[in-house]
Amino acid sequence: MSSGRVIALKGLWQGACRIMRHELLLTWRGYLLTFFYLAYGGFFTTLFLDGHLSGELSGRMIWALDLAYIGVIQLLGFLMDPTIFRYRKEDTYSRKLAEWQTLPIGVVHIIAGRLMLLITVLFVNCLLLFGFQYVFLPDLREMLAPTGFALYFLTWFGYGIAAGTTLVFMELGFPGRVYFNYCVVNVVVMILFAILLGWLDASVVFISIEAAADRDWRIAAASMAAAALAIGGFGALLHRRINQRSFWL
Repeated sequence: MSSGRVIALKGLWQGACRIMRHELLLTWRGYLLTFFYLAYGGFFTTLFLDGHLSGELSGRMIWALDLAYIGVIQLLGFLMDPTIFRYRKEDTYSRKLAEWQTLPIGVVHIIAGRLMLLITVLFVNCLLLFGFQYVFLPDLREMLAPTGFALYFLTWFGYGIAAGTTLVFMELGFPGRVYFNYCVVNVVVMILFAILLGWLDASVVFISIEAAADRDWRIAAASMAAAALAIGGFGALLHRRINQRSFWL
């Protein structure tokens, strides 16, 4: 590797870390809100999973388990800054992007830092969520050996990266109104998808658990491959989009 490439990679790393540290400087309310979301999402996903594993919940409600997973996990990579509740009117993400542009770093550093933050926060939150499930759900421990648990974790971690990267693209690439409309459409699509799976008597959660129990690595590998493709694809699209857009419109 040439010395010029090493210097470029070092600069990229330093710029990305600066963005990440900037985002981590939340008030205590932001961290508290993030913890409440993790606890809330963890409670319902664990409750639904326990009910289905033990047979206490009707099979007709399997769609609720899928909806809880696909809805909660895609947001586990985000720090819940209280300003998120004002982004539609105040366009806080565009203003944040404009603030980042005042730092001595380029667009590629902003994107790398934002995605690095997403992956780091998602990893920690997924580890807490699935670790909690594994410790407190004996039926899940009976199905999954440690190797199986790792595959189960990677399957949903990869999904969280892919889905979260899409949200980052919309968050930084478009004004608050457009991002809000996308989130509304996203929720509707998730609900319809979960209902469709229930109607087909299928469950992505059970599929992931059964594959992990059989030590079938293909689903976990496909999920991580999708995550890598999302980072590469949406990262490139976001770079082009940021260079084209106005931060204040």
